[in-house]
Amino acid sequence: MTGPVFHPLVLLLSGSRETITAVASQLDYELFNLLITTREEEAIEAIRRGWSDVLIFEPLYSQHHSGCLSTFLQEQGDALPVILITSPQDLFPECPWLRVYEVLHKPISRLELSARLKSVVTLRQLEKQLADHPLAPGGAARVLLVEDSPLQRKILAGYLTGEGIEVITAADGAEALRIAEQQRPDMILLDVVLPGMDGFEVCRHLKENPSLKDTPVVFITSRQGREEKIRGLECGADDFLIKPVDKRELLIRTHSLIRRKQLMDTLVHQASRDPLTGLYNRRQLALDLQRELSRAKRYSTPLALIMADVDFFKNYNDTNGHLAGDEILRQLAGLFVSNTRDMDTVYRYGGEEFIILLPQTDLAGAVAVAEKLRQKVEKHSFPHGEKQTGGRLTISLGVAVYPDHGRDAEGLILAADQAMYRAKKEGRNRYATATPPG
Repeated sequence: MTGPVFHPLVLLLSGSRETITAVASQLDYELFNLLITTREEEAIEAIRRGWSDVLIFEPLYSQHHSGCLSTFLQEQGDALPVILITSPQDLFPECPWLRVYEVLHKPISRLELSARLKSVVTLRQLEKQLADHPLAPGGAARVLLVEDSPLQRKILAGYLTGEGIEVITAADGAEALRIAEQQRPDMILLDVVLPGMDGFEVCRHLKENPSLKDTPVVFITSRQGREEKIRGLECGADDFLIKPVDKRELLIRTHSLIRRKQLMDTLVHQASRDPLTGLYNRRQLALDLQRELSRAKRYSTPLALIMADVDFFKNYNDTNGHLAGDEILRQLAGLFVSNTRDMDTVYRYGGEEFIILLPQTDLAGAVAVAEKLRQKVEKHSFPHGEKQTGGRLTISLGVAVYPDHGRDAEGLILAADQAMYRAKKEGRNRYATATPPG
């Protein structure tokens, strides 16, 4: 038996009958619930009671608002995301006391209302989920601006760089795809009309690329037809900006989408990391090894894999306690990372086992790395290492190389594992190389 389905509650505050009718008639009630009020005091009470998940707010130009809502929301901080309603003929409303997540233009369409609400609710859910977690490491936000007009590029880039956002530009679709692959932007602003392939085709290529498919894409267009927007959303775009682009709307949408991307990256980062050592985990190894094997097959280059295991680790834990054992694993992780190349990747495979993946490395190169790591561990002063057999903490390693010892992920890991256990059988504190299958 399934539980009740959660529908976020949308609180609409507007004094316009036209706006109320438009939102009420076009809201997707299979996804959202709606509460309507024309009074700030009622809106505050609904927010205070925790009823609402998002506020759609239309500033009342015909009457001066009481100010109680602005005071309340400032006191609440980031308690409630806001979608601000405006219209093309109006000046962008001055509401510095609102944390505006999105902008909704009149006349309100079902398509845009749904897109704005889904965007805001997704962002808010991510913020709640990751409230106590630091963002994944990364530098300044980076936006790829794809626009064939030099003047438009200059204007839009100026808006963004003024906010401390790094902007990279492209003048056509082919250049955009190349730059996106190389520089991995946090968001892409994409003109629909471009020389060569148009924005829709560029967007399709971006969404077909596994490393770029989660990058937010916002179309910039002078076309306001519903068909164009549907076509854009169907090919994977997140939203539209209409020319001439309003600076504040651009910045609101950019900040929200970049924030969402950073939160999604944090989730992915957490899912791919071992919480004890900070190394990549077994799940990420499966993805990376498959990718590196495909690359090695395509370009006929070697790929090496080293498996390392702590000698007599159970004895260490039994003697010194599991907290001391955890510290050993953390120090080993640091040693492995600091003594391998940037292009190599270290994983915690499970328990006291580690795997080092070495692209474009043959057997001789991998053996040199294995011996270097063995020596570094042997000479390192670990806590209570003198209590171990032989008076020091050591590791045993197994080395396997594609294609000599395995032609797929399972075969390569098995070959390295068998070599490692042979090293243990032969006396530990050494490496062994895999034997060709058969």
